[in-house]
Amino acid sequence: MQPVYTYEYEIHLAILIVLYFILVQSFNLTFGLGRLFNLAHVASYAIGAYATALLSTSLGWGTYACVSSSMVSGALLAFLIGAISARLQHDYFAIGSMAFSAVVTAILVNWKSVTGGVLGVAGIPRPTVFGHELTENLEFLKFEGALCLIVMTFLWLLFRNRFARALRAQSEHEAAAQSLGCDPGAARLVAFVVASACAGLAGSLYAYYFNYIDPSSFSLTEMVFIMTVAVVGKPGSFWGACAATCFLVLLPEGLRQAEFSPDVLGPMRQLCYAVIMFVVVVINREKLFPIQRSV
Repeated sequence: MQPVYTYEYEIHLAILIVLYFILVQSFNLTFGLGRLFNLAHVASYAIGAYATALLSTSLGWGTYACVSSSMVSGALLAFLIGAISARLQHDYFAIGSMAFSAVVTAILVNWKSVTGGVLGVAGIPRPTVFGHELTENLEFLKFEGALCLIVMTFLWLLFRNRFARALRAQSEHEAAAQSLGCDPGAARLVAFVVASACAGLAGSLYAYYFNYIDPSSFSLTEMVFIMTVAVVGKPGSFWGACAATCFLVLLPEGLRQAEFSPDVLGPMRQLCYAVIMFVVVVINREKLFPIQRSV
């Protein structure tokens, strides 16, 4: 009797792709449309994951409360980022947001009594929807897919309305945008809040799926991968980010078919990401780094 093939690995890959759809597209809102190097996006991702992990394990909160709390926690961090964005521009803002990310990482590592330090948080339960615990990965994928559909529809509408035009305008020339009635500070703040709330949702789903989190999952390497996907998919392009997410998440699967040892496979994957990003930046450098308009 032949064993039944359950497609568990394919479901696992689909869960990762859907997770990165939310994470990358929300980053694309600030980086692609607003040209803002928000390197604290991964910090919002981490805060969302830890909010769900701690509230579900220590306090026994339900799924809806944990997911909502993760999104609110990510949005609150965005207000802090928005406070510095009013004073810092371009490269200085990137450095400032990176500092926020470093502070969050330091808290996760050193506040051992709450976060567990480098040991992380284990025993995170699977989400419960309408009284049913989603123990099967296929059930989790359906739940995650429904949330992703809602978020992606909202972001797609956001990418096509006047808010997106205001965000692009402040990125090209802030003074000209102000003269046309746009409020660059408000546009940036709204973008940060929305993007961070979505990143918090992605963090919540990550914690629920893997049932364990630690600070190493939210390092600068993860931020570089998110930025790589956004750059490869063309910053500001909604469908380009979706296609790049599928391509780069599935890229290591092709490498696994080759007979490489695990010690070689990890560095080779990072090398492939670096080469792809370098080629894309060289080819599209004028679009990625446009000359600032003058008025």
